[in-house]
Amino acid sequence: MITFNYSSVTIDDLKKTFIIEKKYKKEFFNDWFLKDYKFTNDDNNMLQNLIDEHIDILNYYTELELISKVIAPILNKVKFRIREKNIRDWYEATLNYQDENISIGGRCDFVVAKGDSILTNPYFFIQEFKRDSGGFPQDQLLAEMITAIKLNNNDIIKGAYVMGQSWIFTILQKVKKNSYRYHISKRYDSMDIDDLKEIYKILQNLKQELIDK
Repeated sequence: MITFNYSSVTIDDLKKTFIIEKKYKKEFFNDWFLKDYKFTNDDNNMLQNLIDEHIDILNYYTELELISKVIAPILNKVKFRIREKNIRDWYEATLNYQDENISIGGRCDFVVAKGDSILTNPYFFIQEFKRDSGGFPQDQLLAEMITAIKLNNNDIIKGAYVMGQSWIFTILQKVKKNSYRYHISKRYDSMDIDDLKEIYKILQNLKQELIDK
């Protein structure tokens, strides 16, 4: 049996078991990114204050500081708790998949999924860069997304990875059994107000998609 752990997996590891093709098509994100979102004054003030507070020192932050000071305030403002759908956000949640050939799992930095005490049906992941990790955040994110597609028995999953002040969004598609294609967005700079508003809008659009699901 082949075993992967999110914390150490690399794209080369994944390609030993899965067919993985990378694509960059801006249009592929249109249905997600281009939906309208009406910013409130509270939204605008929060986002500008976030930049004013952290722009000069963000690149010195540890992983925990980056998550607690910059990433979590954005996610908390979006508020992924959707009570009527039994959906919430999870930090450091364990997610595993195993069949007769593959064991893949570990802890996810952040995932939006169904469940109260037990996580089911993951919908969206964020993988944050770890300076002391041997893996690349995109590779770890792909491993989590492959797990989600296998657990959900569906063909598509969304995610993002964060490296310092850069956010990159990803959509993974299942092409056929153990064959995947992933699409990556441009890099969004969270310390640029226009890009930060786009990040926030993309997350709000995702939440609305889950509400409408």
